Amino acid sequence: PRLDSVYKRKNRRRNNGMDKNIAKRVALGAILAATVTLSTMLHVPLPGLRIYFNLGEGVIYIIALLLGARFGGLCGGIGAGLADMLLGYPLWAPLTLVIKGTEGYIVGRLAPRGRIIAMAAGAAVMIAGYTTSAGILYGWKVAPVEFMTDIAQTGIGAAFALIMVPILEKRIINR
Repeated sequence: PRLDSVYKRKNRRRNNGMDKNIAKRVALGAILAATVTLSTMLHVPLPGLRIYFNLGEGVIYIIALLLGARFGGLCGGIGAGLADMLLGYPLWAPLTLVIKGTEGYIVGRLAPRGRIIAMAAGAAVMIAGYTTSAGILYGWKVAPVEFMTDIAQTGIGAAFALIMVPILEKRIINR
């Protein structure tokens, strides 16, 4: 056997609890990214435009507020990017990965300063990112429609998160 595999096997035996914790965190991250994907796929397309409205925002905010920047960024970026691929928007997937990943990270990072501040900062990133991207990709005439849709989406997502986070904290985290 190779030395690195022997080393890993020995460390696995010694740090069994840590490996279980990592495995649980990875599994949780995958489940939460899938939740972002599904909540994003339940969407309302805007006729004549390659823009759609969804509730994935609220799920990203909930994940970031409850579990922090790393989960918010990774689950938000990967989950929403995967949704773009599955919905037939592959051009948007890399943009979404960066925009939603940054949004989730910022919300999680700023959460200790206050939920509303954190979500407002995340929303600003999302709105700026998508409005600029839509303007570049489809022309600046589309940018105001994207801007208004993003304001509505982040506002509804924030309201959803503000309702759900205290409920989840009581029922799941503070058992």
